[in-house]
Amino acid sequence: MRSIWAWNRRTLSLPPAAVQSNSRPCLVHLVRKAHGRTWLREFAEALRSHPPCAEYELVFAMKGFSSPAEARPYLEEVSDLAPRTLFFSDTGFDLGVYFATAARLRRDRYCFVNSHSRPLVDGWLDKLNAALDRPGVGQVGAMGAWTSNASSRMYSLGLPSAYRRVMPPRAVFREMLGEIRDERVSIKPLAVDHHPIRLRLRSMFETPEVLLGFPTFPAPHLHSNVFMITHAALCELRLPVVRTKLDTSLLESGRGCITRQLQRLGLSSLVVDSMGTVFGPEQWHRSRTFWQGDQEGLLVADNQSLVYTRADLAHRRLLSASAWGSHADPLPPGEHSPDSTRSQS
Repeated sequence: MRSIWAWNRRTLSLPPAAVQSNSRPCLVHLVRKAHGRTWLREFAEALRSHPPCAEYELVFAMKGFSSPAEARPYLEEVSDLAPRTLFFSDTGFDLGVYFATAARLRRDRYCFVNSHSRPLVDGWLDKLNAALDRPGVGQVGAMGAWTSNASSRMYSLGLPSAYRRVMPPRAVFREMLGEIRDERVSIKPLAVDHHPIRLRLRSMFETPEVLLGFPTFPAPHLHSNVFMITHAALCELRLPVVRTKLDTSLLESGRGCITRQLQRLGLSSLVVDSMGTVFGPEQWHRSRTFWQGDQEGLLVADNQSLVYTRADLAHRRLLSASAWGSHADPLPPGEHSPDSTRSQS
């Protein structure tokens, strides 16, 4: 595995944004050939059902297509959306495609939306855009968490961990994760290999990387499934060449993640709920957007929120505790909080 020190040395340089007379948001949706047309259809239907905002530019980042001709059957189904298309090879991961898109488009601001994401309310992009315009804001998103890869690894190995106070015994922890795992849905960062020998071998090689590269709980970070950021802010960041899952995880929740880099620049990261209310990192658990309550505040759903939606109360408790520790407050499926007022940051 590549060292985190090598990861830190390989960085990208984005050109400045082009001068624009119209700073309408640029909505970039990742379309992966490997996923087939079903997921694109589902996103397109959600976009039609829940218009993002009055004026925006739609761009499809087409990943893994050998030519525009190969993508034609996909694009014919969504021709009414009139997207612009950019093509990328099937190497690397989502964040790398987003950075490459920004380098080519050079727009004022972007909302990056991955292939799993499904908007849930009308005007969702307007809500994110308005939050990004607040003074001192570096990025906004539909969900964030305090989850820690380092604390999760320490707990799995029986080492002192903040999760020890809130998680079930390790054997139960692994069993419950196996029960809620779905073939279409990965569970980050709690994925556990259930083969004991393979787990020990992986842990032996990966543990130094995880413990050095990630902060302990609580480790606030916005999820990269749906986030909005300006080109100017991206140019201020140290952006790696994203080639592996480790690169993606480090940039999303590691010690040098986007959230932490912006914080060092004096810029905040906000979660925006379905009503447009914004929450700072210390209040994210009150937004009830991700693995909390019945996720009744969720603005945009994705595969991670789907894990929680499908889970029973016992498994929701596990997921909520991993995201929020002692502030976990899961509800049984279909039960909404009697207090619909969520405190604004």
